[in-house]
Amino acid sequence: MLLERGDILRALVRPGTDASALEAMGVEILRGELVTDDVRPAAAGCELLFNLAGRVSHEPKDLPRLREANVDGPMNVLEGIEPGARLVHVSSVAALGPAPGPDRPADETQPFPPRATHFPYAATKRAGEKRLLEAEADVVVANPGFLLGPGDVYRISTWHVERYLRGFMRIHTPGGLSNVDARDVAAGLVALAERGRSGERYILTSREGNLSHEQLFRRLGDVTGVRRRMIGVPPRVAALSATVLPWPVRPGEVRAAANWWFYDPTKAERELGFTVRPLDETLAATAAQYLSGHRPDTYGR
Repeated sequence: MLLERGDILRALVRPGTDASALEAMGVEILRGELVTDDVRPAAAGCELLFNLAGRVSHEPKDLPRLREANVDGPMNVLEGIEPGARLVHVSSVAALGPAPGPDRPADETQPFPPRATHFPYAATKRAGEKRLLEAEADVVVANPGFLLGPGDVYRISTWHVERYLRGFMRIHTPGGLSNVDARDVAAGLVALAERGRSGERYILTSREGNLSHEQLFRRLGDVTGVRRRMIGVPPRVAALSATVLPWPVRPGEVRAAANWWFYDPTKAERELGFTVRPLDETLAATAAQYLSGHRPDTYGR
């Protein structure tokens, strides 16, 4: 979208990461790390920056690395950009903490729930946001929902779809996620850069995507025709089992999943014109990359 409107793009990419798809589109690639001075040459001459970097883990042992990527990293980016440049910081709905319940989705005004401080990922994303929003700079924050859609090369957020389709995911806990198409979030980020109010956060998600884990797997089965018998497991039993058995999820992931991560995108709809495609379209596109047996296309549309 940025290239289509004529923007000149530069990306700071970690050493060892395949950037060939970006290079093929004409994006200038600089190699470096987020928490070093590598940010300064990457940001030189740029009037608009998107910080898409971060680390995901729900395990307490990973807290130091989470702080480095999700708290120190964004501040290093802010300190490395030129005066007057706008920073679009891509955070997560997790930074708002879980909603009180499935019938009460959270919005941008929700105070961070005390229990959410025990979730390492959510806590560090919140801390990183807080420091940026307190700075005297042109910063806007995006809080995307749980990303689905084509192009998840590293299977970061669609791994459960793949495992369900292949028959390896047969359990779920209470709780749910706010699912949204990554392509719609990308469009939302461009709108946020253009129209977002400095110092504000915006939830980019789908109302239709607020689904319990059970509902999501059932919906996936309806869309693909691949139906699996799923078993509901209490959170404590699931967390204990993940500790002692070779499950596809870790204990920290189970504890986080057993909450209602449901959110309301009204603010983004009203101020940014944010829209999303039907959820079934997103699920079909997500599943197609795994049902075909091919490696996900990095930039599916």
